[in-house]
Amino acid sequence: MKILFIGDIFGKAGRRAIKTELPFLIKTHHIDCVIANAENTTHGRSISLKHYNELMNNGVNYFTFGNHTWHLDEIKDVLNQKNTVRPLNLNENTSEAKIGQGSITFKINNKIIRLTNLLGNTVECHKIQINPFPYFANFLKNCQNDIHIVDFHTETTSEKNAFFLTFAGEVSAILGTHTHIQSADEKIYKNTAYITDVGMTGGSLGIIGAEPETILKVFMGTAERFRLSPSHSKYQLNAALLTFNDKTNVVESIERIFIYEK
Repeated sequence: MKILFIGDIFGKAGRRAIKTELPFLIKTHHIDCVIANAENTTHGRSISLKHYNELMNNGVNYFTFGNHTWHLDEIKDVLNQKNTVRPLNLNENTSEAKIGQGSITFKINNKIIRLTNLLGNTVECHKIQINPFPYFANFLKNCQNDIHIVDFHTETTSEKNAFFLTFAGEVSAILGTHTHIQSADEKIYKNTAYITDVGMTGGSLGIIGAEPETILKVFMGTAERFRLSPSHSKYQLNAALLTFNDKTNVVESIERIFIYEK
């Protein structure tokens, strides 16, 4: 079985990358399932119902999110879909925790696949998240599945590495998202595939997918805040391709994919 996980889709350039490249990837790699982090899909923050349907039509089967999930009101309609997973470790008293699911299961080739989305401690999200380490350890006690894929959405590489070493051997894959720069540290340890960051699918000449202008002003010291306005430069598509043994369900390989628009 082959599962493709696409790094954070960012704006129009990211959506164009999916439309142009994903059908070819599915065909050439014989991919059984496509998962994408979609928290930046619509103008850099959240995803509209229109763009959710667009990505579905272009081959994305399941969706994960992150700290920008709730920027649009219509995200409620998206999170009510059975193939979407918002962060799991939310304070149950928050409004964000009352819509959608943080972990789902679905069947592919008679295998039960579990998909879980978690926010790390180091990502800014108005402090609505609960520490993912003890939370996830407790959650795993009641999980039943053949394959378990985790999107760990957080800021620092150290937290992602710590999470991997904590839960290696207990899930099938831990895939880092949020920082938008694809890391070159893919590995398999204790039958768990890992990469610190899958990367970003969007404008390749932006800064993490965004137009550079306001971001550069912050780094130059001439502005205090920046806007994540999507870059309209040529796209890149970042993803990780996971291959699982059909008999044992054990992950056999993790391969980085990095495509630039020609």
